[in-house]
Amino acid sequence: MKIKAYYPNYFLDAGIAGAAYHILKGMQSPNNQIQLMGIASIPAFNDDFYKNAIPHWAKSIVYKALPPKTILNLAETIFRRTLKQGDIAYLWPNISLDTYRRLKDRGCIIVHECVNTHQMSSKVILDNAYKQLNLPITHDVTPEEVAIESAKLELVDYVYSCSPLVTESMLNNGIPEQKILQTSYGLSDKAIVEGAYSKKQTQYNQPVFIFVGSISVRKGVHLLLDYWVKAKLNAKLQLVGTIEPAIKTLVEKYIGQDNIEHIPYTNDLASVYKNADVFVLPSLEEGSPLVTYMAFGAGLPLLVSPMGGGGVVTNGVEGIVLDPYDADAWVEHLQRLTEDVQLREKLAVKSKLKAPYYLWDEVAKRRLNLLTEATS
Repeated sequence: MKIKAYYPNYFLDAGIAGAAYHILKGMQSPNNQIQLMGIASIPAFNDDFYKNAIPHWAKSIVYKALPPKTILNLAETIFRRTLKQGDIAYLWPNISLDTYRRLKDRGCIIVHECVNTHQMSSKVILDNAYKQLNLPITHDVTPEEVAIESAKLELVDYVYSCSPLVTESMLNNGIPEQKILQTSYGLSDKAIVEGAYSKKQTQYNQPVFIFVGSISVRKGVHLLLDYWVKAKLNAKLQLVGTIEPAIKTLVEKYIGQDNIEHIPYTNDLASVYKNADVFVLPSLEEGSPLVTYMAFGAGLPLLVSPMGGGGVVTNGVEGIVLDPYDADAWVEHLQRLTEDVQLREKLAVKSKLKAPYYLWDEVAKRRLNLLTEATS
């Protein structure tokens, strides 16, 4: 089986690009020829299975000489030339509809990576959230983007769905069940760290709750801030990430009050997780957030919405899963997790035990098995 994957991005060992890299790396096997291509990458990405459309030596020249759209078109052309009839084209986000059509005409088997819910479902969720806040709708899920995604999904043979809620959104928008390969994301070995629960806990004044990711309407941060203030906690909330311009004024009103602090985007997330006591994510729309898997790696109890749980958090086992709009339940469980050390410890133990199942190599093997069975 020949699998050739492409993600039009600059590859770092983080985010969805990092996920693509680790998944394809873990799919390597003697019986399969697997290749991943990005536009360009950090020099550390020098494995045989990974290729840059723009080689390291030409990167600075190309990025200075050509506009971004031209670079994207050039890289897609280079990727398409590597595929032949019968090859599996494994396509990650932001690849053009034209490439899907060309590869379909060429007789390739197309596998599509769904990193979030179907955009038709996403648009409804986000439109409603912005309207509730009386904000202009500034998210990037437009009718045009919905139409493009729908056209791509018509052309594909298989869809990797990273969570049950993503699968549900696909089914609700007409994607046949037989196309869907239900899977997950994962975490790296280095994300398994000794956190707050590596030693016996005692009652102390201020447990630290962390929210990690885009501080945005989509992630439900406006709801979290409201619930946090209402709960009147003897605890600290750290918001880690970049604030969405649409709610910058709203968020900044809270920072510095009620033990709420903001940590701008950082590459040292390991330290953030090590020093935390609870992971919290009330997302309104997601796929399966990588930051949630990192909470497993740190052995943190989780307080999440169904979307924030990404289909991998079991309610009452590793964490608490709540409807993001259920204010009373969020206030109650914020208070419980602040005051009840034994509950935090109980959830933390299960969280830590779950991490090895989601190491990238294990996830990759399960994904390869799904695709092998589907195409046999």
